[in-house]
Amino acid sequence: MTIDCHIHAIPEPMLDWLRANADRAEARFERRDPAKAPFLVVGGRWPFELKPVFHDRDLFLRRLDEGGVDRALLSPIPQLFFYEADPGLAAEAARAYNEALLAWRRAAPERLELLATVPLARPEAAASELAWAMDRGLRGAIVGPGVGERLLSDPAFEPFWQTADARRAVVFLHPLLSRDPRLARPQLPNMLGVPWETTVAAADLVFGGILDRYPNVRILLAHGGGYLPYQIGRLDKGYEVWEAVRRSLAAPPSEYLRRFWYDTVVWRHETLAYLRAIVGPERIVTGSDFPFDLSVWPPIAGTEGERTLLSG
Repeated sequence: MTIDCHIHAIPEPMLDWLRANADRAEARFERRDPAKAPFLVVGGRWPFELKPVFHDRDLFLRRLDEGGVDRALLSPIPQLFFYEADPGLAAEAARAYNEALLAWRRAAPERLELLATVPLARPEAAASELAWAMDRGLRGAIVGPGVGERLLSDPAFEPFWQTADARRAVVFLHPLLSRDPRLARPQLPNMLGVPWETTVAAADLVFGGILDRYPNVRILLAHGGGYLPYQIGRLDKGYEVWEAVRRSLAAPPSEYLRRFWYDTVVWRHETLAYLRAIVGPERIVTGSDFPFDLSVWPPIAGTEGERTLLSG
């Protein structure tokens, strides 16, 4: 069975919520090309084409069939995290999105597993929303690399991690576009910046002690783990030569790599072969990032990681 663990949708009821709250959510639907679907712009950033497959459930399920995907671990889109919005709006948006996803699953329970979105800027509220979602059968949550300048190891996020650990949640670490001003050329914030944001956030989880303190959380890294697996030798060398690095970790960095899961959104089979050799086949899951433009579709099949990620 092929389970796509990195795939996105925006059910129509969530789009209705955005239209009804367009001013509060700073959401716009722009028709940029008559030959294309409208673009969705939230907060003035990160526009993307709102292809019908994002919100048409029947079309989405047909695309799963065409791509050879038996089941999907379906995630909200990062553009609708609302981490920088008014806290009340962020909580309202998360609940609206999660309820819309639940409606999709009720219509196709044999095809869909779900991850929630949570209002991470208020960690207590995020913990409550995660618990609410998992009580209704969702597997965990998708989160960004942090909120503002606070990365996920910040003590403020402890309530979220405590709940995720107690519930053995899947936490899908999915980056937003990098805001590094040096990445000014067209699409570099996506092509280069997205895997960089994953790299920084994942390294922070390692060196910030999250993997040691919360061993029951199942953390899935998008896009093959960003650049982290491919420079792990440099981190191990730093662990070897610098006492300050060794004091912060219970084991060499390369051992922590095997505590994450990784999707197959790397496009090249040679890259996937290296990742498999470094972390083991049981830590690699099928993923596509469908239906965004930079998707791998049909997805490159993982090996056995879906079973270990979704067990229990």
